[in-house]
Amino acid sequence: MNKQAGFTLIETLIAIFILTLTIGGLLTLAANGYYSVRYSRNQITANDLIEESLEYFHNSRDSAAQQGVGWSQWTADFNVSDDGTVLGGSTPQGCYADSGCTVDLYTTNNHVKACDSTCPFIYYTTNGYYGYDSSSYPLSIDAGTPTLTTYKRTITMHMNGPDQLIVTSTVTWMNGNTSKSASQSILLTNWK
Repeated sequence: MNKQAGFTLIETLIAIFILTLTIGGLLTLAANGYYSVRYSRNQITANDLIEESLEYFHNSRDSAAQQGVGWSQWTADFNVSDDGTVLGGSTPQGCYADSGCTVDLYTTNNHVKACDSTCPFIYYTTNGYYGYDSSSYPLSIDAGTPTLTTYKRTITMHMNGPDQLIVTSTVTWMNGNTSKSASQSILLTNWK
């Protein structure tokens, strides 16, 4: 007698169900891995943008001290308009206002400018530069047009006594459909 045994319909359905769960789990892991990589890349970029802006102010303070610029003059230079013109008076504007200011290291114009109600988005070029003025070097030497990113960098300042300035840099961005932000502060003191 020649009997052939095979799978029953129920055994086949259970095997397909287990295979479907396994493939679904692997796809979920892959999607979560992609999300984590994208989030990590964006977080690193945001941290770099924060560090760049804080280092600008740190360097500016040190350069002013070497050039003999007084502390009160140096701190007053960040009370600026949206075109970077230094404003007189005691009304806090520019970096001292709630809307903050931007720092664009690559512009040929004033590097520090006040934000209107919110700071603008930052451009990115394929040669690896971030900035606001797409017509300034090195953004202008890119092979293509700079791409507008979802990053916004806002710098705010406030005096913490007559000889201390707290500079805070906050970067916000979109990670998929989720808004993210990172912030860091430094304390700059009078060099006298």
